[in-house]
Amino acid sequence: MGERSENPNWNPRMRDQGNPNARRDTRQASGESNIVPTQGKSVPSPKFFGARYRLGAPIRPISIVFDNGFLDKFPPREPTLGDYAKLALWQTKLAAAESLRPDLKEGCEGYRHFLEGGGMPYVFSYENYVFNDQSGQTTLANAMLDIQDGAEIVWEADRSLTSFSITGGPISCGGNDLFPYPTTENWQKAIGGHIIWLSGSVTVTHKGGQDWLKLDMVLHAEDRYNFNPGQHDIATGVPDSDNGIFEITGLGKQFTQTSELKRTIEWQHGTLATQGTTSTSIPRW
Repeated sequence: MGERSENPNWNPRMRDQGNPNARRDTRQASGESNIVPTQGKSVPSPKFFGARYRLGAPIRPISIVFDNGFLDKFPPREPTLGDYAKLALWQTKLAAAESLRPDLKEGCEGYRHFLEGGGMPYVFSYENYVFNDQSGQTTLANAMLDIQDGAEIVWEADRSLTSFSITGGPISCGGNDLFPYPTTENWQKAIGGHIIWLSGSVTVTHKGGQDWLKLDMVLHAEDRYNFNPGQHDIATGVPDSDNGIFEITGLGKQFTQTSELKRTIEWQHGTLATQGTTSTSIPRW
């Protein structure tokens, strides 16, 4: 099928069949488009706002790639005395922020791991992102609709299925109103632009002559924490080069951070975009 079949983000309903779930007026918009560089990107670039889903156990999309910040442009070198002096300055700034800016908790934790974690993987809380940032709430609302739509597509292809698993392609968060860049300074510093992908287990039942789907959904989030040439901090305007030097000298180490968020959703087939939908959702801990 050419390019469509190779694009992990292609959802036929979003374009061809006009599923009301995929129209912009049925999804939650952020109210503000944050046009800023994303740290993560999916390859190939998504042509639609959702992901393509298929039958199967959760599989991390192989098309997810991340940049290497300043190491993509500059070769590593040994730190100088001046570099150690800059490190001491930023360690002092970090300690002050940890003491005086409790609203930057996750941002400070991520930066400390950059300076002290040695490049080891890091786990952050997407639940906290959703709870404390409007963009997190927008992302979760649209992610739930997206995988619900994917579950319906898979089931409609084979209605004999009563229990099945699905897994989806990557969704870039940071470049559009449906999956926007973080709104708060804390989460701009903590994760910025990132990637999510969704998986879940679906059970189909029949109630009162209607088909109902129950989905145990998992949102998988990934990000590469680093600094990038030519970019700057949104809140302060500080150029990334102030910290990129630590990547080059090894005084700071980029790292991959991940998170998972779970929800259980139950809805009547075909009601995703109707007013008064019977869809319900509860957290899964």
